[in-house]
Amino acid sequence: MTNWITCPAYAGQPYRRPWGDERHSMADLPAGGEGLPAFRYRFRCPEAPVGALIEASALGIFELYCNGERVGYPSESGTVYDELKPGFTDYRIRVESYCYDLTPYLREENTLVAVVAPGWWAGRISFGVFGLQKPAFVARLTLTYPGGEQTAIRTGEDWECAVVGPVLFADLYDGETIDARLPAPDAPGERYDWRGAALFSYSGEVSLKADPPVRLRPDLTRRPVSAVLYRKIRQGGSDFGAIVPRMKRVGENAECVTLYPGDHLILDMGQNMVGRPAVSLSAESGTTMTVRVSEMLNDSGSKARGNDGPAGSLYLANYRTAHALIGYTAAGGSGEVCEPRYTFYGFRYLELEVSERTEILRVEGHILTSAIPETGTLETDNAEVNRFFSNVVWGRRGNYLGIPTDCPQRDERLGWSGDTQIFGGTAAYLADIRAFMRKWLRDAADSQESLAGAYGDVIPHVLGEENGGNAGWGDAGIMVPEVLLRMYGDTAVIREQYPSMERYMEFLARYGGDGGGRTFYGDWLAYEPTEKPYIALVYYANDARLMAKYARILSERAGDFYDGRAKHYEALFRHLQEVWREKYLTENALREPTQTACLLALRFGLAEGDAAREISSQLLRNLREHDSTLTTGFLGTGILAQTLSEIGEDNMAYSLLLQTKDPSWLYSVRQGATTVWERWNSYTRERGFGDVNMNSFNHYAYGAVVEWLFASAAGIRPDPDSPGFTHLILAPKPDTRRGAELPAGQTPIRRLCASYDSIHGRVESAWEYEGETFVWRFTVPAEITATVYFPCLTAGVPDPARNTVTLNGVQYTVGELCGEKKGNTLIFELPSGRYEAR
Repeated sequence: MTNWITCPAYAGQPYRRPWGDERHSMADLPAGGEGLPAFRYRFRCPEAPVGALIEASALGIFELYCNGERVGYPSESGTVYDELKPGFTDYRIRVESYCYDLTPYLREENTLVAVVAPGWWAGRISFGVFGLQKPAFVARLTLTYPGGEQTAIRTGEDWECAVVGPVLFADLYDGETIDARLPAPDAPGERYDWRGAALFSYSGEVSLKADPPVRLRPDLTRRPVSAVLYRKIRQGGSDFGAIVPRMKRVGENAECVTLYPGDHLILDMGQNMVGRPAVSLSAESGTTMTVRVSEMLNDSGSKARGNDGPAGSLYLANYRTAHALIGYTAAGGSGEVCEPRYTFYGFRYLELEVSERTEILRVEGHILTSAIPETGTLETDNAEVNRFFSNVVWGRRGNYLGIPTDCPQRDERLGWSGDTQIFGGTAAYLADIRAFMRKWLRDAADSQESLAGAYGDVIPHVLGEENGGNAGWGDAGIMVPEVLLRMYGDTAVIREQYPSMERYMEFLARYGGDGGGRTFYGDWLAYEPTEKPYIALVYYANDARLMAKYARILSERAGDFYDGRAKHYEALFRHLQEVWREKYLTENALREPTQTACLLALRFGLAEGDAAREISSQLLRNLREHDSTLTTGFLGTGILAQTLSEIGEDNMAYSLLLQTKDPSWLYSVRQGATTVWERWNSYTRERGFGDVNMNSFNHYAYGAVVEWLFASAAGIRPDPDSPGFTHLILAPKPDTRRGAELPAGQTPIRRLCASYDSIHGRVESAWEYEGETFVWRFTVPAEITATVYFPCLTAGVPDPARNTVTLNGVQYTVGELCGEKKGNTLIFELPSGRYEAR
């Protein structure tokens, strides 16, 4: 774009590799904190320009100010700001830029200031892969005057730089240190030592941001639901003892108290969230406040239960080496607000401590997420299922922050590709992920540059060479495009990514005829492990199946390049299918029929005919032997309910969905979860906290079952032959379990309402039992037709003799609707409109 500049006076932050360091106390921020590098340019506009567009980017996280105002976009509700920009990319390959209109900000005399924090470029989250370099900035401002004349201002050595406050330290893992007494970077007068900027060498591509920016969600702002104030720890009864509350409050303004040295104020925000706390306070100048965050509270103070502190205090161990703190020094006066800007936190609880008397006037939790339109709603008559759905929604919001991360709180927050491919189908129902995922797929292609053609296990890739091409993870580069094709009809992404996908297939081929790449993770965190080479083989076969599909889409005529590639991959799939049969089948049955092994064989199309029937039986036997409880890890859970519906076992899927024993989707709900957890038993009231090394309380992978709730339970899905909802399939699978089929303690779901804003309009599907009569209300968007699958039920159970449906008050035979009956289902076509069927 133009010259990059950096600040020679900035020494940078001490760097420690996040993993492998000894655990440290989270009591204090790391030593140091000199301020952040800022870049300044002053210029005159002899006449008012009619246009002033600036394109800017940074290696780090930048904020832009013009004449003392933070630059953003005007809207009816006020200025909207992009946060944490320019976001996470593989900086060795590219960085994104932003464009803003500065026309409303300009005067005759102007000062432009950019402040840059280390962010993903030079913070601990980069794992040092980009080199331990200083933040840098680049910009080009184009001024257009009434006569059409243009002038350009570019970053260069004529810009000034300085190390400035009030943000003394900022790191994505460790938090922020703020001294509000220090003047703003563009304060009037020469408050800082401004000197000439230095040129910075950067060879990566700068591309204008095309995916959704990270922004605040004011509509989701949270306030504390309760507050506890304590000073003392009661010893005895456990290893760490327990806090001794001096005050407990619930409800509105619970946080509004006066704190003194030695006080600890613990606030429950009521929801595990991602963003940043904002604390409004009144204190004397120089008063310091420390804000800590956590996802959970210690329950007993006992080490045997995994506690790391007194009962009732913040549980911090699962943040590992991430400090995740705020250190704030007050400017003095009433109503100042402590709110970080160059970092984010995953948290539910806050703890505040102060050095002098401080009035806490208000506390808010500000939600940060990529600005992606939300598209899916779902509600049932089961409160726990509704809570679980909410948990999945909040997990998607928090972990879709610039990239699809695995977790937002500890020293990780990386774009783990296995989590992404598992959750992709659910995410596409919950939000419009097209642009978001296309950016991430570009990152995936960039990751191949340093991995000999493999896709990174984390994308952008910041880990070692061994962290690429692992089965179930690296395959995301092949599998995520299929989600975009299916849900949005996006063939352009197939064409864009095809060369990259070919490179990945070449990488897999280097592992020999049995293929499959690396095998480190397996069915991650499963209760019943599945052989890792098996997982690698079936994923390789699925990659071949998808590549044949993509090549068929891109082929324009017989004998062209893509037709040849389709034939190649079809033959590869058949070969791998035969290898699978020889290695793992005996008389059509799997030799080791774990739930995940059965599911992968069925889902990926390896099991056909008698083998499919036998493996389906093995799967059901396994589930029943485990008392309708799953034993799957990440890979198996992601396809469990969907595969059961594909083999006609919808009721078993309901039994698993409503299971509340460990492990199950509702188990964590009963343990108090407000987001989905990394482990089935990340915390249990019976045993306490799980393995601290991998124990995130906001980890969306297991939420993948929500795809089944939309596609099967509600029956909203695109036609495979007309992807992107150009033609709609409506095929609800109501809960028909009765008698012995119903596990003890479960009550069937009798009402489900769902909506999905497809790219062609809103689809609605809501069914309920009125007495024992099944009633289904649904909407087909304008200019769309739907194939409708109406379940024939009498007294709530399938009725093979029934062949009529009452549609909008008129009874029809399936013949009168020019349809057909298959099994217990009437199938017919309907145009757009609103319908009631019973």
